[in-house]
Amino acid sequence: MGYSQQDSQEFLHYLLQGLHEDVNRITSKPRHLTTEIDDNLSESQKAAESWKRYLRYDDSKVVDCFVGQLKSTLKCSSCGHKSVTFDPFWDLSLPIPKSSDSVTVQQCLSLFTKEEILDGDEKPTCSHCKSHQRCTKSFTIHRCPKILVLHLKRFSPSERFRAKLNTRVDFPLTNLDLSPYMSSTGQHAVYNLYAVSNHSVSTYSGHYTATCLHPKSGEWHECNDTKVTEVSSSRVVSPEAYVLFYESATQSSRL
Repeated sequence: MGYSQQDSQEFLHYLLQGLHEDVNRITSKPRHLTTEIDDNLSESQKAAESWKRYLRYDDSKVVDCFVGQLKSTLKCSSCGHKSVTFDPFWDLSLPIPKSSDSVTVQQCLSLFTKEEILDGDEKPTCSHCKSHQRCTKSFTIHRCPKILVLHLKRFSPSERFRAKLNTRVDFPLTNLDLSPYMSSTGQHAVYNLYAVSNHSVSTYSGHYTATCLHPKSGEWHECNDTKVTEVSSSRVVSPEAYVLFYESATQSSRL
């Protein structure tokens, strides 16, 4: 990677995937299952089967801590048929609502889980109608990870350049409640913040720092290259926040 600027979220993916592959409990990959999950199963059964299939190939201490499960619901506006699928996630990339002022991470989560209309060229094929139909699509969190990584989508790609959104996103240091964004069959989940990856300056010539909570003293520290400085909790939330790291208040996240 050299000394050029890299995206911290992309590097996190690279690092976690590398660690996962090194400690994957599945040393001999089984054959890929070609059969689809039975559509007649209940949603909880589908979720359990999807998770079981995922662990057939990817099962490690890293997965135990970082991977959750998303529920995707596609509903046909013509016949009302609902197609529900469950997929693993390592982090959640949250859109930032358009605002000249500040927004909250809860608003970002609400926008992420908001029902979306798929029409025109985006019309999917309804498995019941057997044709392209106007549909609605929505996401909810079904299985919560021990460590929740929230990526704030500050960079908007366009034809000529990537524009950075400098909107301040306020987020709680403790007691982030995911209940409003979870599927009805999901569990209650509360999280506490323990680290933030910050991006400052501009799109292409930026600088990354980290703000981290000391696990023993409970004090916050800013890590800027080789310099580590103790900071107050009021410095943790800033317009530079890019990736948020939360730890479950109820599940142990120790590797």
